[in-house]
Order: sequence, then C-alpha cells, then structure tokens
Amino acid sequence: MSPQEIVAQATDRLFNAKDLSAVDELFGPVYTQHSALAPDGTPGLRGLVSGLSADSHYDLVRILGDGDLVVTQGVFHGFAPVPLLGFDVWRVEGDRVVEHWDALGPLAGASPNGRTPLDGPLEPTHREDAERARRVVEDFVDGVLIRGSGPLDVAPDYAEHDPQGLDGQDDLERRISSGELRRRVLHQVIAEGDLVYTRSEAGSEEAPLIANDLWRVADGRIAEHWSLVVPVPPQLPHGNGAF
Repeated sequence: MSPQEIVAQATDRLFNAKDLSAVDELFGPVYTQHSALAPDGTPGLRGLVSGLSADSHYDLVRILGDGDLVVTQGVFHGFAPVPLLGFDVWRVEGDRVVEHWDALGPLAGASPNGRTPLDGPLEPTHREDAERARRVVEDFVDGVLIRGSGPLDVAPDYAEHDPQGLDGQDDLERRISSGELRRRVLHQVIAEGDLVYTRSEAGSEEAPLIANDLWRVADGRIAEHWSLVVPVPPQLPHGNGAF
C-alpha cells in the first residue's frame, strides 16, 4: 500500500470501525504523538479509540501524500458537541504510521462568497508539477506571510474558503496587511500535484497558533486557499510539542 492508502485505511478502521487491531497492524512499534488528544505511543492511541462513543465517526475529505508524509483534511463527529474540522499529518515508515500531528477546530459555515471550508477540488491534479507548486507556495509563505515582502502574485480568480475572507486579490492584500494571515515559522510542506499543505506557527510567542493552510496552484500562481488556525494547546499529555 502507498502511504496514503495506509493512512486512509488506518483512519477508517480506527475512527469509524473502532477496530483496535488496526493499532497493532498499522502503527508503531514506536509511535510519536504531537496531538493533545492522547499520550505518546500506541497505548495512548489505543486509549483514545477505546474512549470514543459508538456513534462517533470521521469523514475523510482530502488526502495528500509527499514521500513519507501524508496530510488528511476531514471532519470528526462525536469528538465534541459540534463537528470538528481537522488537519492531520502522519509520517509513515514502511507499512506503519510512526508519527502524528494534528489541529482541530469547529467546522465553520460558508463564507460571504458561499464557499465552505470543505468544498472545491477534492484531489490533486497535474502531479508532474508538484515541485513547481511547492516552490510557489514556499516562496509565498516565506516571502509574503512570514517576511512581509515579495510580490503578491495570485491568480485573478483567487478563491478563498476561509469564512473570514473574500475571493480575489484585494481582500487577500487587506488580510495580509492587517496581520491576519501572518505566519512566523514554516514547519512542514506537503505537496502532491497542484495542492500544497503548509503547517506553520502563527500568533505570538505568548499566544502561539497552529496555522494549517492548503493551497491550490494554477499556472504558477496561488489560485485557492483553505485554512484552519487554532491555538497551540497549553498542555500536552507528552513531551513532544505540537510541532
């Protein structure tokens, strides 16, 4: 199985079937946890799944793979009183998942443009252009969102799925100028075809945030954006950190 297939099977068996044998078959033996939901190691994962309600479930929306890293975007039901939008990053070695990062936040409604955090293209295209797309996004995040310099070269029909934003370059410029989209440190970049995911630190050192951004690149420009920005948990049940 590919890393994407391993992760898709693992999330379905754990969060939908509540199949604890998936922990033994698809994870570890060393499993490094960065989530606030469970302690380190496979026993922590087993405990998390054991505590889920029978009617909880997970809807996988998008999955991207880049070498040994896989990112999933989906919706967790039954983990909280409201559905939670989640971005999860999984590191795979061989045929097992060995490390996990996540970010969860309430699933927001539609933006003023009528776009939701989930709609839009579901699968990457133009897989042969992944490295070009990666460079475009890395230059944009590092140059514009972190350093505050560099050209704002986005597609004329730029589409924004963040409920706080509008389509088009003008509103994107406003949000960048206001600091709303400021990022401090870029930690992970996962590219497959025209879709590129970035996981960054945002906010301040006193109130750090986890910024999950998914970008679609078209003709060498940023053309579409999905995001989830949540606070770094103040306490974690392990010593691995959120990043």
